[in-house]
Amino acid sequence: MTKFFNLIFAASLLVFAACSDSDENPPMGAEVAVHINMPISVEKPELKSLNAMFTEVSSGKVIEMKEFAPESEGSYVVNTRLGAGAYNLTLTGKVSYSLNGAVSESFIEASREGINVVEGNKNEVSIETSISTLASKDFIIEEIFFTGTTTADGNQYFGDQYVKITNNSDQILYADGLVLMDSAFLTVEKMNYTPDIMSEYFSISNILIVPGSGKEYPVEPGKSIVIADTAIDHRKYNPRSMDLSKAAFEYYNPNDDEDVDNPNVPNMIASSLGPDMMWTFHNRGFKSYAIGRFGEGVTAQSFANDNMYTVNYDVVVPEYGTFPMSQDYWKFPNTWIADAVNLSIEEMFAWIVTSPSLDSGWSYCGKVDKDSSRYGKSVVRKRIDMGEGVTLLKDTNNSTVDFIPESKPTLM
Repeated sequence: MTKFFNLIFAASLLVFAACSDSDENPPMGAEVAVHINMPISVEKPELKSLNAMFTEVSSGKVIEMKEFAPESEGSYVVNTRLGAGAYNLTLTGKVSYSLNGAVSESFIEASREGINVVEGNKNEVSIETSISTLASKDFIIEEIFFTGTTTADGNQYFGDQYVKITNNSDQILYADGLVLMDSAFLTVEKMNYTPDIMSEYFSISNILIVPGSGKEYPVEPGKSIVIADTAIDHRKYNPRSMDLSKAAFEYYNPNDDEDVDNPNVPNMIASSLGPDMMWTFHNRGFKSYAIGRFGEGVTAQSFANDNMYTVNYDVVVPEYGTFPMSQDYWKFPNTWIADAVNLSIEEMFAWIVTSPSLDSGWSYCGKVDKDSSRYGKSVVRKRIDMGEGVTLLKDTNNSTVDFIPESKPTLM
């Protein structure tokens, strides 16, 4: 009899607990409905896939949603629950639409900052999408490892810097003839110079050109090429470095007795305004970099001959006076440039040295001049999940938001 009553008592506890769970533990968080309007620039849009990322401002926690439902013609809704607080929302997805009587597909994007979620309310958010600018039809700079590394005893190690260039399109591209260039001006020293041609040209002093006749170096969509300072396994000389022996290309300076030429890696074609024909990455990040191609019919030699210009500026030395100066640089047309990245440091940033149409921001490794913490760090472009297994590199022509500063090098 005692066992029987114990069983009845235990069962009643289970029923009570079940009722308590149902009554006292409603779904967590506040209701949030995001109403997503398709781009007005296309006809008959139909959302195929979606990735909605809510980032909690206070903690940086990311909540990801991929489920959506049709709401009305040209409109969809994402329903979720979030804890009270402020959120930033980023949307990416894929949409099909009608174009000239045929069905086409494209990526869409949208973002909203400072969405305030209030507990107890049904929080409604409407957001307009647009055809994505993330996908490009050319190469873009994915990473610049300009800082280099240090040895175990703290000495600076040379030769292991590199740049990674990626095909961010949906078709095969050829790297032949691609030009890598560095800025003539420093981002930490603003100059009032004449003539001011920045809106039309990128002022440069060194270029590296990928060899090839036109279709010798194909790069598949999403794949990359690495241009190394010295394409060797640097770990043999510095265990804190990396293996660059499998880089696609390297810079070799025949005038430098200490430079090493890897016979298995093609050399970039170098051209410089300096007397030693020397390409170097500024390891404190004071220069900016760009990639592009010469215009039709333009060769490296004709470019060098036809695009030289003289910059005039004043150097002011306190207590000594103002001294007029001049310097010869090359001007590379902005219309020939596929991508540009400004670099600087917070303590000394003075200006961006590209047209804002090429890059309106800047990235960094280190926050003060000669920052010892910068070594072994890189600037790496962010990746965006576009849905359906497609990932693209973020390219809004603003390196401040497109890049992750002080990242671990992807080849380390």
